[in-house]
Amino acid sequence: MSNQEVVGQSVEPTETKYFRGDIQGLRALAVILVILAHAQIPHFAGGYIGVDVFFVISGYVITGLLLRQPAGQTFRNLGHFYARRIRRIMPAATLVMIATLLFSFHYLGVYSSLPLLTDVRWASLFSANFHFISVGSDYFAQALPKSLITHYWSLAVEEQFYFVFPLIIFSVGAIAGFRNRRVVLSHLLVAVISVSATCSYFLTSSNPVSAYYHPLTRFWELAVGAFIASLPETLRIANRYVVVFGQWISLAMIFVASIALTETSHVPGVLTWWAVAPAGFLLWTGGTRSLSSPSGWLSVQPFRYIGDISYSLYLFHYAWLNLPVQYVLLKYSQ
Repeated sequence: MSNQEVVGQSVEPTETKYFRGDIQGLRALAVILVILAHAQIPHFAGGYIGVDVFFVISGYVITGLLLRQPAGQTFRNLGHFYARRIRRIMPAATLVMIATLLFSFHYLGVYSSLPLLTDVRWASLFSANFHFISVGSDYFAQALPKSLITHYWSLAVEEQFYFVFPLIIFSVGAIAGFRNRRVVLSHLLVAVISVSATCSYFLTSSNPVSAYYHPLTRFWELAVGAFIASLPETLRIANRYVVVFGQWISLAMIFVASIALTETSHVPGVLTWWAVAPAGFLLWTGGTRSLSSPSGWLSVQPFRYIGDISYSLYLFHYAWLNLPVQYVLLKYSQ
């Protein structure tokens, strides 16, 4: 859910040949599930797993982008990467924060909007997740109105991951060599997935609020996508029927998880694998436009269009849904 490579805006010329329509469709599915959950549509309470799907997509696409950078230009590549992140992320994210603040102060009043101002300060530094941990903001709490930018926690987790991950990739390339970096990186990512997923499992039981927002319990989801991107391009499932069957099963698993999970489910923990593993399989085996497979169906309009605007939809939808509710609650409480 971050920049073009993560959420889909216009594709840069040098990356056009790597563009995959099915990834746009998978983004569309993810953002639709999130919106359904936040809109409290019956039977889709578990749609919040769309964020987990986004994490896997993000790890996959950004890692592929980084691995395609030329060798021997570490500092140039890093500068180019971070500059592109800022250009893609900051304008829309800043616009939404400012607009949300203005509408909140206008409709909810100064007193009710002051906490939001604090939230925005943290979100502008990509630290909203740490802020929500410190104040004990339960993502699933129903008793009190949540911050209108609660969803910025996921953007913070992504940027915290990408603050260090490019350094790791280029360091691995410098130490292990350009040709061996995929092998070394894949083994390193397995270790990251193991440690982070284990922390997620234990912390979800002992401290659910911290587990939901903390980067250490979420990095494994991005690392799964990164691991798939680090695999050799020749490593593929040869049997086409196995691929198609596996893709249909993967879509079904995501859909069932969005229905079966609720606000009381122990997430992220082990249950998040019901979104992460299928998303990973779809990314690994996708790329075809044949309508005989889910990958082909995800590549068609309007899925691709929704995927193109998924970042904007994700940023704006939360305030659209919650500001009117908070206005009504405030008005009638007075």
